[in-house]
Formats: sequence, C-alpha cells, structure tokens
Amino acid sequence: MGIYLIKVTACLAIFIVFYKLVLENESMHTFKRFYLICSLIAASIIPAVLFTEYIYITPEPVLNTYVSEINSDEIPVFYQKTDYLTPTLWTIYGLGVLIFGCKFCSNLFKIGTRIRRNPKINYDRSIHVLLEERLSPHTFFNFIFLNKQKFEAQEIPEEVLLHEQAHAVQKHSLDVLFIELMQVILWFNPFVYLFKRAIKLNHEFLADQAVLQKGAELSNYQKILLAFSSNAPETQLANAINYSSIKKRFNIMKKTTSKKAIWLRSLLVLPMFALALYSFSESEIIEIDKSLENSTSSNLPPENLQEQKSDSIQYKYIEKPNAPNIQDIAKWKNSFKYALWIDGKHTSNKELENYKLSEFVHYSSSFIYNNARSQQFPQPYQVSLFTKNKFKKQFTTNNRELNIHINKAAQILVQGELVSVLGLKQHLSKLNTDLSKEEKSEIVRGFIHVRLETPKQAVKNVSNILEEYGCVTIDIVGQKEQQDGATIKQLATYNTIARKYNEMNTSTMRIKKGEVDQMTYLYTIMTDDQKKNAEAFPELPPMPEPPMPPSTQKIGKGEVSAIPAPPAPPKSPLDHVIEMARKNANFYYEGKEITSDQAIDLIKNNNHLNIDTRNTGSKNPSVKISKEPILIKN
Repeated sequence: MGIYLIKVTACLAIFIVFYKLVLENESMHTFKRFYLICSLIAASIIPAVLFTEYIYITPEPVLNTYVSEINSDEIPVFYQKTDYLTPTLWTIYGLGVLIFGCKFCSNLFKIGTRIRRNPKINYDRSIHVLLEERLSPHTFFNFIFLNKQKFEAQEIPEEVLLHEQAHAVQKHSLDVLFIELMQVILWFNPFVYLFKRAIKLNHEFLADQAVLQKGAELSNYQKILLAFSSNAPETQLANAINYSSIKKRFNIMKKTTSKKAIWLRSLLVLPMFALALYSFSESEIIEIDKSLENSTSSNLPPENLQEQKSDSIQYKYIEKPNAPNIQDIAKWKNSFKYALWIDGKHTSNKELENYKLSEFVHYSSSFIYNNARSQQFPQPYQVSLFTKNKFKKQFTTNNRELNIHINKAAQILVQGELVSVLGLKQHLSKLNTDLSKEEKSEIVRGFIHVRLETPKQAVKNVSNILEEYGCVTIDIVGQKEQQDGATIKQLATYNTIARKYNEMNTSTMRIKKGEVDQMTYLYTIMTDDQKKNAEAFPELPPMPEPPMPPSTQKIGKGEVSAIPAPPAPPKSPLDHVIEMARKNANFYYEGKEITSDQAIDLIKNNNHLNIDTRNTGSKNPSVKISKEPILIKN
C-alpha cells in the first residue's frame, strides 16, 4: 500500500508540472478540463496496472548442483515484537479521512438547506436561489445562488449572471465533487490541492470564455469583474467568481492559441502518459520451460538479455504442493473442530471468507491426541494453509546456486533482472539472508555464464564480487579462458588455506571438505607463474576406504547366526516429541518455554533441529529444542 501511494504521488507530480509548464497559460480550456480530470484518474490506475510477460527459457547445464537443507526461515517464530508503527499510521490516516469526509458532507448539507429554505426562480436552464446572506454569486449544478436584495434591485450585471450560467450549463460541479472526494481519500497529498486549485481556476477560464462568446465587450467585462469584487464568503463545493486570480484571468482573456499549437501541446500528453505507465506500472515475468513445449532449440545465446530470463532461481520443492478443494474450505470453517493457521500465523476460521480458493496452493492437517491438546487450541484437528509466495519460502530452497549471465555488451543478468556492476553487490546482499558469511563459504556456489565475446574485465569484476560475497566456488561456464589466472584476492585465499594444511601433521590432519574444494578450484585456475610463486599445494591424506560389507554366512538348519541382529530403528524426532507431550513434558525452544503444540509444529516443519531430553527428577521430563548443536555437560 505504501509503494502504491508513493507511485500515485509521483504520477500526480509529473502531471501537474506538465500542466503548469505547457498547458495552463493556453486558451484551450476544454482540453485542459479533461486533462486535469483524466490525470487524477490515471494517477490512481497506473500504479495498479500489471503487465505479464511470458518468457520461454532453456535451463543451462551447470557443473555442480546443490540442494540445501531447510534453513532457519522455515522455523515458525512464536516471539515477535509488536508493530506499533503500522496501526498508528493507519489510525492517523483514518482520522484524516473522517475529518475531511465530515467536512464534505457538511458542505453538501449546507447547500441542500439553502436550496430548501430560500425562494427560487426558474430562469432558462437554471434555477436562481435568492439568499438573504451577503454571499458572492456561486453555482452548484443548475442552482445559481444570488443575494436577494441585489437581484431584486437589478444590481447584478448581466455578465455576472452569464458567467454563473456558464458554470451551470457546463456542469462544472461534477469536477468539483470529484476533486473533493479525491481530497477526502488523499487528504495528506499536497498535489491533490494543486489539482483542486487548477481545476477551479480553469472553470473560471471556461466561464469567462463563454461570456465573451455571448458578445460581451472585453474591457467592459473586465471592469465589471473588478467593480463586482467582494470579500463575501463562498461555499466550498460551489463554483464562484474567484477574484484572487483576477490578473491571470485577464491575461488569458486576451490570449489566443492557434490550432497548430493546440494540436502540438495535445500530442505531447501521449508520450508523457506512456512514460508514466512504463515507469510506475507493475510487471510480472512468468517462465515457461521450453523443453515442455518440445522446442528444437536448446542453446539460445543471451544476446538480448532483456528478452531472455535466467534460471538463476531454481526452486527445489521439499514438499509437494497439496491444494485444498471447496469441501475442505467449507469444513475448516468449523472453529470447534479445526484450529487454523494461514501462512504460519494462527487466525480465526472466519478469515477463510476473505480468501479465494485459488489463493491456497498447499495445506497440511493433523490429528491432535487428547493429552496433547492445550487450552488455547482444544480442537481435535489443526490445519495449516499456505498461499503461493509463503509456500515457496516455507517449503523450497533457492539461491544456493547463483547463475549470472554476461553477454558481449558486458550486460549482467541475475535473477531475470539487469543490473550494473555496482548494483550487483547490492542485489546479492538480498539473497541467502538466512546464511552467515561462513555458511555461504561452504554452501553457495557461483556460476558466471559467458560467451566468447564477453569482455574479460567484466568477468573479473563479477568474479571479485562473488568472491567477496562468499561463494565456495566460482565456475565460469562457457569459456574458461576468459579468466586469465586467479585474482589477487583469490591468490591470498588459496595461500591462506594451503599454508594452514601445510603446517598440519598429516597423521592428525582434520580436513574440511569445503576448504579443500575451494583450494583445489583456486589452484586449477592459477597460471603456471602464479603456481610457482604461491604456497605449495599441500599433501592431503587419502580419503578413508568405505567399510566392507559383512560377509555372508551360510547357516544350517537349527544353527544360530553369529552375526548380531540389527538394532531396532530409533523413533523419529516427531514420534519422540509426541511421546514426551503425552508425558506432560516441559518444552523449551532456544531457551524459551513453549507449549507441546508449538514443539510438535517445530519438528514437523524442520526435522533437522537438535533435541535433548532429560529427566529432572520430577514427574515431567524436560525437552530442549535448538537449531545449534546441544553441548552436554558431564
């Protein structure tokens, strides 16, 4: 919502600046009237426009693949800070809408009261409402409000009556009502007030033009307007003679805009609206696997990166989507039988009324035994529903392989988005936020996809950024010779790791696979000169041989095998936690006490958590759950 309002404000700013610079001082008032109204409508619609682009992709083969474990983002969070800012801002906005809405309704009520309580005279296509108050003449739809004493004494010039008649005939009150309603909704936006002033001033231009076209003499009409000036108050929703802008009106009366100039200025509006539509609308790119379309082409060169999207995000489903049906949604509305979670947050069963069936892509349901139910959730069933975006975040893992494409023009494409070399670092900072720098150096792999014509400097720049980001390996796919040896940073990294293992005793050496893989990769991309000047590649002990399978032994009838029977498989973590819940155990997650239901949900969503169960001497065992390994003290 916040982004939408920012875009609306930006559109309004562009449209009003264009109006002030190009249109306001021209005598094309009818066009200006429609421009101002259409600008308000367009500014409200453009940010909500969504363009969908379908792109056929051909996944490229990569040298390594990796599927990460469930990360910490998948663990439900039970303790969150209360967000006070959002409800406060909404409260302030609501109060503003209420105040301006009441003011709008009050003005309508005042006009209706004046129409009912004062004498009226039908005149041509309008109705004159005669008032006792000393108000300046003003118009609301076909009602023209005049001072009774001056009207009966015929002290109101005919030109003034023609001016108000023009407001009534041209239905200027429709514009006023529209901008007043916009002001109620966008009361905090300063550009709405600029539009309101411009619309009312243009109404005066239109009325002045109508009077002059009726045959009124220009200088005489101007004298009448000056002589008829008054400080009497006017009604907010009515069109009244605006004397504060009298000088500008006099200048516009004398000005004539040629038809050619009108056409030129009118045509300038089209590219401005197109620019706003391009800049502030939303776009969505949907990938279609080309292999599914039986395409014969499987290796399209990324010459035009704007027309080809990378497969840099490869969603690997940990759990297959299981979409609900209409009958499921209907039965889950029963709050006595089902406890409901949507996108990981407990919610009322009535909340299902606010969702469409198509919004849910996955659900899971579980039966809760009597001894595992709590006062907060006494229902026998618990149901978790997931929308598309949350399901991808909760049940898929991505970004562990960073695929970056560079074409011959040194354009960089990552995750379907064109970025500069400087922007790549910022873009990567948004990926794998669940990993520390050390974890990235063991898990995340970088692949730079290049062509023969790709500039070497661009490849080096991207390689340096990936190295600083913390990739365990950086593979150049397409042309290995594009990288002329290892960079200074890569040499320093290699020397550090190689020196560490060279200083170890081979008999007691402890090897980390991630470090050895990184060291081996860096050594392979080094030039011969770099290898001579670098730390010698360490002598690593051979990998231990896998244990031999037990020999088969023929057992005669009645004989007992000497091979011990395999032990019974241990209980799964989930079964263990459920058993502890039946024993009324006390559960703790990361040092904080949680309920048995929360503990069960944790293990359901992540079976890689560490569990430590102790009997504390009391009736109730103590179960500690942690993401980190649990240190057992003797």
